[in-house]
Amino acid sequence: MRELVKIAKALSDETRVRMLKLLLERNICVREMQEIFHMSQSQISRNLKILTDAGLLKRWREGKCVAYFAERDGNDIFSKVLLDALSKSFNDNPVVSGDRERMQQALALLLREKAR
Repeated sequence: MRELVKIAKALSDETRVRMLKLLLERNICVREMQEIFHMSQSQISRNLKILTDAGLLKRWREGKCVAYFAERDGNDIFSKVLLDALSKSFNDNPVVSGDRERMQQALALLLREKAR
């Protein structure tokens, strides 16, 4: 029961739900999240840590980039069901569409910076 309560608390914030929705679509670095959500690195990291501690995300470091991805293969049935439901939900939501658009812009910007 504790796992479900932890997941519910993690998903009680709209920004974390939006982050998780994007992370169900692709792996994203903290730097990219900053561009998408216009938040500081510490705010982004705090939200991602809450989702990670709830068993919804995994992370890895690639050079300076700390990247996150949705943990679909975990042992917790609650997280699997909720991630599956979230992946099928809000696809036509204007807020989520805006997040996706900013994600594409952030990726393009970071690619241009790397090309310099």
